[in-house]
Amino acid sequence: MESVQCLQAGFLPVDVGHPTCLQFTTNMTEAVKTYQWQCIECKSCSLCGTSENDDQLLFCDDCDRGYHMYCLNPPVFEPPEGSWSCHLCRELLRERASAFGFQA
Repeated sequence: MESVQCLQAGFLPVDVGHPTCLQFTTNMTEAVKTYQWQCIECKSCSLCGTSENDDQLLFCDDCDRGYHMYCLNPPVFEPPEGSWSCHLCRELLRERASAFGFQA
């Protein structure tokens, strides 16, 4: 069974995990292979790079990257209800839809 490994691997017992144990979807598993993934204990904002104010971090439901609500442009003041996708995943979705002749 394949596993994903945290960028800061070796520091915590949760730094390596099976995607199914982490409750990753198939798409999320593929997405985390494309960048230096961080486990929940190490997660930092993909925009500012800090892990401060972790209560303000949103996690993309498509790629698991973290973003401070106040680092987003425009800023978000309340966590969105339901699923949330980051700008990178929304752009990828638009590109894929466009390739098939759809508008996203």
